[in-house]
Amino acid sequence: MYMANKIKFNIKKESFSNFLEKLEDLCKIDDNVKLKIDSEHILIYSMLGGNVMLAFKNYLLNTKDYFYIDELDYGIDLIIANCKKFVKNLNFIKDAEKITLEINYKASPDDDNLMIARSLQLVGGKLKVNWLAGENYEMRDINKTTLKQRLDIKNRKWAFSVTKQEFSDVKKLSSINSNKIININVNEGLVTLSETGAWELEITSIESRNTNLILNKRFLNCINEDRDWVEFSMFDSFILVKDDETNLMLSYE
Repeated sequence: MYMANKIKFNIKKESFSNFLEKLEDLCKIDDNVKLKIDSEHILIYSMLGGNVMLAFKNYLLNTKDYFYIDELDYGIDLIIANCKKFVKNLNFIKDAEKITLEINYKASPDDDNLMIARSLQLVGGKLKVNWLAGENYEMRDINKTTLKQRLDIKNRKWAFSVTKQEFSDVKKLSSINSNKIININVNEGLVTLSETGAWELEITSIESRNTNLILNKRFLNCINEDRDWVEFSMFDSFILVKDDETNLMLSYE
């Protein structure tokens, strides 16, 4: 039996909309989103698939960019179930002058330095949003150390880059046709993206290799376009798209 406790954070008003945008973005992967909060970082992620992970995306944020917070003596794990509806509710309080987050938690039975959220309440102005947290077993636990080790680009097998304009063209072309997959073809180092029987776009030339892969095109909308190019790093079983604060892993065949 574990006693429930509470902790309250004041949220930085200027960062709240940005935080909601990140939650909304992760909902494109799955409607359950996990937050791991400690004094240094907020790791937030969503994933699709059980034993075989089909897609995974995370953001790693500086805690003090979003919360007014003193040092925490423990970490907090929080799963937001039905995250799309949660974000829609929070849009009604994002312009409040003061926004607070209160988390009701219990101690983890497995880790003395970890607390498991049971419910949360966000308050902004006259509105309170109450939400039950998901069960901790419902999502695979992934920590910062695991991510850093697994997603080290030094371990990638090969890579190619797509310009921002080319990537925009690929998304527009893929939205026209009913195929569910994008083909990634490399023929003697020439990289092309295509949909069978519809279109083919030459992207770039890399070191000489021959490879044919397929990717579910629904995940194209999960790729951030904040830079002038998108780099696809190929590992043994997944594609990694990485930038300064996020990682996107996509399974391929």
